[in-house]
Amino acid sequence: MTDEEKYKFIGCRDTKYDGVFYTAVKTTGIFCLPSCKAKKPLEKNVIFYDTKDKAIKNGFRACKICKQIASLS
Repeated sequence: MTDEEKYKFIGCRDTKYDGVFYTAVKTTGIFCLPSCKAKKPLEKNVIFYDTKDKAIKNGFRACKICKQIASLS
């Protein structure tokens, strides 16, 4: 799946790709599941990670919504 395809998918609130990739937002320092209901970030501010551990290692934290839903930390 390309980054462009991933970006089109986020915000659809479909859990199909939860755990397959994570969306990190450079301007906020958070990362989300693809199904997160938070406002869709601008594409230029997004980095995709294959695992939550990679996102955390690169300085991102789970958003409050995703943290509650999927027990991300």
